[in-house]
Amino acid sequence: MNTRTALIGAALVVVAVVLLIVLSSGGSDSSSDTDAGKVPTIVVNQQGHPVGGIQELVYRKGDQIHFKVEVPFEEEIHLHGYDVAKEVPKGGGTVTYDLPAEIEGEFEAELEGKKEQIIDLKVEP
Repeated sequence: MNTRTALIGAALVVVAVVLLIVLSSGGSDSSSDTDAGKVPTIVVNQQGHPVGGIQELVYRKGDQIHFKVEVPFEEEIHLHGYDVAKEVPKGGGTVTYDLPAEIEGEFEAELEGKKEQIIDLKVEP
């Protein structure tokens, strides 16, 4: 009877460990889905450079291009190719781009006044 009880106990421990692993990995999958839904935000430092370098954004034709740019000073952000310019007010702020990806190709967004590229945007077929 002691051997049988030991085997049942060991089997329960194995089942508990497997359940813990499965449930733990399931939780991380759902949080990564949440992260994928975040809007890319490009932060520009006081010197006028994109923090972390030029951001590469890739979309498929028909997708919605959606990103934000935070700038600590007055500036115009220009998305070339789509020819969309947004003004950051005196004192700084955030501008949001939200437009359909209708034109295929590679485009840049820049701080127009400083002629500093901040985004490399690609629209693929």
